[in-house]
Amino acid sequence: MNLSPHFTFEELTRTGQTALQEANRREAQACLPALTALCTTLLEPVRAKFGPVSIHSGFRGPALNKAIGGSTSSQHLVGQAADFHCPGATLDQVMRYLCLESKLPFGQVILEGRSPDKPPTWIHLSLGAPWRAANLCGQKLVFNGLKYSEWKP
Repeated sequence: MNLSPHFTFEELTRTGQTALQEANRREAQACLPALTALCTTLLEPVRAKFGPVSIHSGFRGPALNKAIGGSTSSQHLVGQAADFHCPGATLDQVMRYLCLESKLPFGQVILEGRSPDKPPTWIHLSLGAPWRAANLCGQKLVFNGLKYSEWKP
């Protein structure tokens, strides 16, 4: 099922945790409006600028989120966030576009990795208002696996 011209329900609900795949997709059905908004409002403009977008993680139901050690307040739990990279661009190019050029209505954009000893490997992008409280929108962060800090160009 297409959520937008270039993004499908299947790719936004896929997981490597195969035992949780079916439940994750079933739970995601309740979040179709948010997933559609995520794809049309944020991911399609990124694709228009940089070409194909490789989704690492989109919707994560509670069991999947717990299995991967996700935050209990993650917007992934309600279909409002995706982790991705663009094979045709560097993470820095995408971050600069999102944070300095795009004017997209995001909640958070986070340059993320799993370890402080290794460079980031994906970008977390989430919906802004009305999906997220207006005072929490526009956050530009870096997460190194241990702590968050402000993203600086």
